[in-house]
Amino acid sequence: MPHNISNKIIEKLVQNLQSHNDIMAQLCGTRKGQLGLKPEVLRAYLVGLAHISPSHTGTLELSKATEPGGSLEKYLVFPRTSLAQTPLEHFQQQQKGHLRENDNIFGAVRVKAIPLKDSGDEIYEPTTEITPGLFGFHMASPDCTQIILAGREMDALAAYQQTGIPAVSLPGGSYQLPLNAIGALDRFEKIYIWLDDNCQGHDAAEKMAKKLGIDRCLIVRPTMHKANRPMNASEALITKASFQELLDDAKPVRHEQIMDFSSLRDAVFYEVMNPDQVKGVQSVCFPGFNQTLKGLRPGELTVLTGPTGVGKTTVLSQLSLDFCQSGVSTLWGSFEVPNVRLVSRMINQFAKKDLTGNAKGFEEWGQKFERLPMYFLKFHGSTQPSTVLETMKHAVYAYDVKHVIIDNLQFMMSMQGRGMDKYDAQDQAIATFRQFATNEQVHVTVVVHARKEQQSQGPLDINSVFGSAKITQEADNVIAIQRYGKTDNRTRYFEVLKNRFDGTLGKVYYRYDPKTISISQIEAPRKSSSRDIEIYKSADSLK
Repeated sequence: MPHNISNKIIEKLVQNLQSHNDIMAQLCGTRKGQLGLKPEVLRAYLVGLAHISPSHTGTLELSKATEPGGSLEKYLVFPRTSLAQTPLEHFQQQQKGHLRENDNIFGAVRVKAIPLKDSGDEIYEPTTEITPGLFGFHMASPDCTQIILAGREMDALAAYQQTGIPAVSLPGGSYQLPLNAIGALDRFEKIYIWLDDNCQGHDAAEKMAKKLGIDRCLIVRPTMHKANRPMNASEALITKASFQELLDDAKPVRHEQIMDFSSLRDAVFYEVMNPDQVKGVQSVCFPGFNQTLKGLRPGELTVLTGPTGVGKTTVLSQLSLDFCQSGVSTLWGSFEVPNVRLVSRMINQFAKKDLTGNAKGFEEWGQKFERLPMYFLKFHGSTQPSTVLETMKHAVYAYDVKHVIIDNLQFMMSMQGRGMDKYDAQDQAIATFRQFATNEQVHVTVVVHARKEQQSQGPLDINSVFGSAKITQEADNVIAIQRYGKTDNRTRYFEVLKNRFDGTLGKVYYRYDPKTISISQIEAPRKSSSRDIEIYKSADSLK
């Protein structure tokens, strides 16, 4: 499809920003809290200002957003430009008469609008990507041989301003590099990857370098032993760090099978100096999850178990939404519940209200849900682990997936083996997922049924997991969903039975709301304590 955003609209949005003194001062000023960008850089990158109704439903109509109004809110607009052609090539075609005078020579194919105030979510036009594009791609001339790949738009602006090297930003904020962007970057001989200086950024940068080719990629990471290291390019600009020094210190990814202490030194130093970040991605909905398991970490295998009908899928879907909104790209493998039914539940959880019969509400929340880095396997019922593994590997490569959910092992392995052969097949599948998590540095969560004979004998323990002991031995974490009491049907808790990270075990209580099919953490139902979790250490951690 051809470029679909009018050149006149883009130019008007740019003029809106350039003529708005207060916002330009915030973006271009050098005082505390100001970003220090140059007006000409904002102009070159086609950054604009839109005026949008606060009652919008996730749809941005650019033609109506160029004029201010009393009740309209201000949004910064970042256009993505075409991966297929640069403005120079457009201009050359226009000179040859191939383009009409009003055609868009900028090559803008999509815009992203971000509110200046914390008054709403980012919105797009068009709502779905029709023609692939990257913010800042038009800055790279056809003979350009190097480029900077930054995490966000402001980082790309700062990197270009201080280095003169064309800089682009990832399409989303979830550390995803889509396949069409990989193809667009093929022509560059050197690619600097500059993401946030934290665990998620480090992991994503190394994976992107492997996707793009480690021989031509350099990862920009501030010298680990220096104090006040900038988190990203924007912060480097504010703190007046030397961009040339940062680029000179950029290092390639070493061969994954060859390591010495020098290659581990920076990572070890980072872990020692930043123990909170090493804990993993934090849960927003369940503080108790953070207090027990500490976070969702790459390279680990979690086994989730519980009695039939206790709500394992409900808990897991809400946790996955929680982490997904924090940038953890997630692949759901629902082998028991059809994807349509699963997503129907998830969108209610996401909206925190029942959307049944609410067409307008579904449209609004559907557009927001569509922007989440959430993907679903089409497999259902019995499926060979090798087939699932092949698809998981593709998802990691194509969509930068960081969390894979298998719900559940028994349905995936049904009709595969009889008697003891069935246990052997399950053990092999778990070993496969264990190795995948380690090799790909992806968190894998597998739902495993509890033994039927133990479901009526009170709370489950680590020996209640169906199958051989290998399942819990391979797992880094084992979590059991438990019912609370005999008469309370809505209060439940998940209990951490194994935690290889630091040995912390415990119970986190929650309550189920059937109207929204969602859950929320509650205080532990004990009169003697107001704590909402119970924490204790495993025996191994006390040795």
